[in-house]
Amino acid sequence: MKILVTGASGLVGSRFVELYPNPSDLLTPELNEFDLMQPDEYLAKNNPDVVLNFAAYTNVSEAQKQRDDKNGLCWQINVEGTKRLVSALPINTRLIHISTDMVFSGSASDPGPYSADHKPETNSQLLTWYGYTKAEAERIVGNRGTIVRLIYPVRAKYPAKLDYLRKPLDLFNQGKLYPLFTDQHTSLTLIDEACLSLQNIINENLSGVFHMSCPDTFTPYEIYIYLLQKLGKDISGVQKASVDPKRYPKFGGLKPSFNFSPWRQVIDQLIQQGIGT
Repeated sequence: MKILVTGASGLVGSRFVELYPNPSDLLTPELNEFDLMQPDEYLAKNNPDVVLNFAAYTNVSEAQKQRDDKNGLCWQINVEGTKRLVSALPINTRLIHISTDMVFSGSASDPGPYSADHKPETNSQLLTWYGYTKAEAERIVGNRGTIVRLIYPVRAKYPAKLDYLRKPLDLFNQGKLYPLFTDQHTSLTLIDEACLSLQNIINENLSGVFHMSCPDTFTPYEIYIYLLQKLGKDISGVQKASVDPKRYPKFGGLKPSFNFSPWRQVIDQLIQQGIGT
């Protein structure tokens, strides 16, 4: 089997490559070798059996500055890039497209945790711009591919980018940790478990929409306090805050399609792997 992994150097893609048992199956082109905006030549030349599409514009804050700009990088990569990828796929090539929980609003009128068959939001004003572009990408993929949604993917170590847990931990160590929400509900994805589930989707030829997430939700205050205490940190200076639902989803989370560890077990496993060291 020949598997093209786009975004193979990213937070999740690089870990998939590290954990995949048959590395000779993988095509992991550099950015100068595979252009999501011009995928035709590479796909025609290599004719992969599977395309595992991690490639995306994922900077949520910068994406927000591009709201409604369809010439901006976020729209061009996440929407136009997906459109071109789907159009260029060889007829027998399977597509596994990585998406996000941010395709849902997390609002009081449409709260999570969301099941895999929950329809992504169509009103751009109820989503971040990043979330809306990923929802549009899902609609482009449609039945042509399998969609896998992740939520706040985390791992113990990855020097190129701080994630949902390592960023606040880094700020705490600098004495700059922001106040933590006590009323926002969400979940997260242990990247190692997601990579194993992706292997199963590939090997068992599964199709449809799948969620990869811990089965229980938490507030940011709960999870960061648990992490800090487990690491032996002094939490006396940690401040609390309430979420602004106009800026952040308040009732989020995903219901997993596979067996994933509860969030406290995720923290314990990451500590064993050396998070924060």
